[in-house]
Amino acid sequence: MPGKINRAVFRYIEHELYNYDNTKEELEALRDTIIEQVPAMKEDQEKVTGGELSKPTERKGVKLLTNKLVVRMSQTVEAIDRALDRLGEEHYAIFELKYRRCKDWKEIIHEAAMSERAYFYKRKELVEMVALQMGLLSEE
Repeated sequence: MPGKINRAVFRYIEHELYNYDNTKEELEALRDTIIEQVPAMKEDQEKVTGGELSKPTERKGVKLLTNKLVVRMSQTVEAIDRALDRLGEEHYAIFELKYRRCKDWKEIIHEAAMSERAYFYKRKELVEMVALQMGLLSEE
């Protein structure tokens, strides 16, 4: 497991975990907006000089790959998904109950049938794994 995590990074990761569903929705809406954009003028579709992209679909693809917000949101969602894939069912239960359903730790330990100590340990592991996947923590 990674080394000690900075308190500010821990809080930032928890913020991203709490906002996971909103981030996914916003990302999908932003992607749809970029994809559905209609070129302003017909001549814009036909430009082929100066290295410009000649087709609206190519321009949309480039926008999807270079839009800073799309890139950041995609990286965040993918990091959380990778972390959850690497961790166990108890970590996923904590993610689901704490960060998606906003239950407090006492409800979580009851519903997930785990000890208080196990809950706090697994929560820390989850946050650290997401931080590691996001490149905010190094593996030691």
